[in-house]
Amino acid sequence: MKIPITINGEKMILDEAPDEKLLFVLRKRKLISVKIGCEEGKCGFCTVLLNDKPVSSCLIPVGIVKDCTIETLEYFSKSPEYKDIEAGFSKAGMNLCGYCNSFKFFSVYRLLKDNYRPSKEQLLELAAEDKCSCTEQGVFMNGILYATAKRHEREGRKKNVKD
Repeated sequence: MKIPITINGEKMILDEAPDEKLLFVLRKRKLISVKIGCEEGKCGFCTVLLNDKPVSSCLIPVGIVKDCTIETLEYFSKSPEYKDIEAGFSKAGMNLCGYCNSFKFFSVYRLLKDNYRPSKEQLLELAAEDKCSCTEQGVFMNGILYATAKRHEREGRKKNVKD
């Protein structure tokens, strides 16, 4: 089946079986940030941005992504949003294992995109969704707070002022 799609900014036509999982299509293209984990959508290792929303690529048949935009961590790592999150994680002292990076970066990206300043409840909810044990919950939450501050600084927003 011919499937028009944009992957990491490049428009292309995929020739894949419609039931082939997006995870394996991306891995065939040497996009190694998309990790193979549980293959049940629970671990987050295969997270990608699908039309700017984090999804588990192991659950997505490639046939339904016609005309969609996919971003992997390889591409996203060049964005200012990635740099904000990376700086926040670094300041919090996070040491990522490499498997959960896409889940952590993309879920924090979406949280910060949707919220000027995430609430404690939102931080706790996101930390609870993280199934990887490489980072303690409190350290992850601090990393998100530091990333929020970095984003505000980059955007020239004043501290402690809401939009």
